[in-house]
Amino acid sequence: MKDKTKSFLYEPGRLYGPEIYLIIVLLVFGTLACFLLPVNGGYDEEEHLIRVWEMSDYTFLPNEKLGNKLPFPRIFREISYRRDFIVRAVPANFWEKYGDLSLDSMDYIYDVNTRSVYSPPLLLPQALVMRFLGRNLQTPALTVFYACRLAGLLSYILLSFLAVRLIPYGKWTLAILAASPVAILQAATVTPDTISNGIAFLFIGGSLSVATRMDLHWKELTALMVLVLVLFWGKINIVPLALLPFLFILPSQFKVKHGYMILLAATVGLFTIEVAGWNLFAYSRYHDALSGADPAGQIKFILAGPLQFIGILFENIRQSYADYLRAWMAIYGLDYWPVPIWTYYLYGAGLLTTLSMQKIESTTDRRLRIGLFVTFLATYLWTIVSLYISYTPVGSEVVRGVQGRYFAGVMPLLFLALACLPSLSRIRIPAQLPLTLGAGSLLVYITGMYLSYHVICGSQYYTGGLCYQPNYKNWAPNELYSAPISKDLSLHQGVVAECDGMAEFRVWMDVSASDLKGITNFSLVDAKTNREVASSSVSNADLPEKSWYTLTFPPNWDSSGRLYVFNINTANGQGPRIAYSLQQEYIEGDLYENSDTINRDMIFQMGCASDRMK
Repeated sequence: MKDKTKSFLYEPGRLYGPEIYLIIVLLVFGTLACFLLPVNGGYDEEEHLIRVWEMSDYTFLPNEKLGNKLPFPRIFREISYRRDFIVRAVPANFWEKYGDLSLDSMDYIYDVNTRSVYSPPLLLPQALVMRFLGRNLQTPALTVFYACRLAGLLSYILLSFLAVRLIPYGKWTLAILAASPVAILQAATVTPDTISNGIAFLFIGGSLSVATRMDLHWKELTALMVLVLVLFWGKINIVPLALLPFLFILPSQFKVKHGYMILLAATVGLFTIEVAGWNLFAYSRYHDALSGADPAGQIKFILAGPLQFIGILFENIRQSYADYLRAWMAIYGLDYWPVPIWTYYLYGAGLLTTLSMQKIESTTDRRLRIGLFVTFLATYLWTIVSLYISYTPVGSEVVRGVQGRYFAGVMPLLFLALACLPSLSRIRIPAQLPLTLGAGSLLVYITGMYLSYHVICGSQYYTGGLCYQPNYKNWAPNELYSAPISKDLSLHQGVVAECDGMAEFRVWMDVSASDLKGITNFSLVDAKTNREVASSSVSNADLPEKSWYTLTFPPNWDSSGRLYVFNINTANGQGPRIAYSLQQEYIEGDLYENSDTINRDMIFQMGCASDRMK
């Protein structure tokens, strides 16, 4: 490998464009995301908050004292966005209602444990904030919660800044990756992914910085061992990044006797203690999260039929790679709301433009490109395999639990390998272009976040069509059905319109067991005026099998807050079965079978037009 040290020298006291961009966009858009995303609106945020609470007691072993010894403040459950069965916009009076409530204002939960059993450093900043503001100063619960989010964000900014600062080439590429919409989502929530992603970026940037030096002395060897030490604090899916130094650093570069072997021995030792040791211990305290999974049994299954397993692995990648890619680029917490499509276009274009921004003299050699790509493949595949082992029932044909956001610390390897290509250096790209496109994608993303979470039917402004409410958190329409509609069974569902411009009402049904010659009657009635808004009598042969049946009518621009009753009956034959919720989730209206109320709801939605459709 040629000595590139001189080509990669930067003035120590000067900030460069990618570093400035990274700090500004993470501070601005990250802070906005912290406050726009509802309480516990991030992935598994409630579980990680329990772990933060536990660690704030200086109890670093998961589930060591949770429960009667260390109950969890109930307020974090009661105000959680995850508590309601129906997903709606955050009420405008949320802060007014809950802003001054203390941690103990709603008592505590005494039967509690957490699935969050990751290495303590991944949630340590948040735990310290919880300790100081929550336990010591008794600051209001909401203030503590958002301060925890900000602590994680600042930690991520520091780690990703150091990564971009250290990396000897591809600064714009790494900066755009570290400030992706999903990276900001993760950095703005209480989650171990915040620091784990930052650690992944730091390890990549730091390893490349050391690798470009021709002579490696004790200083460089120590730096690599520290990077490995920190890397193994991260989530298990980024562990294969440890391969990186061994794939593009030659033993001859070490000027320390047996330097290469010292690094290898240190890596194996740290892996044994930090990864194997911690996970064997921590997952013994993983009380109830592995339902149906058996890691030991899954490993035996893989070893017994490796070719079968490889087939399962690559078939899942073939079927799901598009979803992985989408969710790696941009997604909102728990995927309840759609992301504006322009977020993907702008971010993708901004990232691709960075590949052509390397100076010809700073392009790297073939060995480094191969090392980056091999590590990418290993880490990408391991991310999926680790979930197959830990989260998926033995022998399953489907890998459970894989989400695109898990690849945030993996994808830089691929794009940095591409940024190494000398041919791309000949393409001239204005320095302002990735900045404009990257910031533009974040502006669109954050605007969509505000509209989705804080405006009723807000996502309709960028998706078009009708807004369908209610939005079910646990969407499982085929889990439970009514008995078939008949002359002995009619259904009546009370509904309160959640938006103006109601123009559709639809219900999920199954006609497969119906008398196809029969007729089913549907009607939607204004309960206050007893006026029939819409009605139809439909041959069962024309009704859907496990899908929506829709009533359409002229938009009512004064529908919001009105009570309606949706009726289904038949005069002849056996009609369709109507999908039911597993319990009463829609508390605004009751469901009646004939004249008897039941503890269920129809699975239904109302469709509203926006004002621009008037």
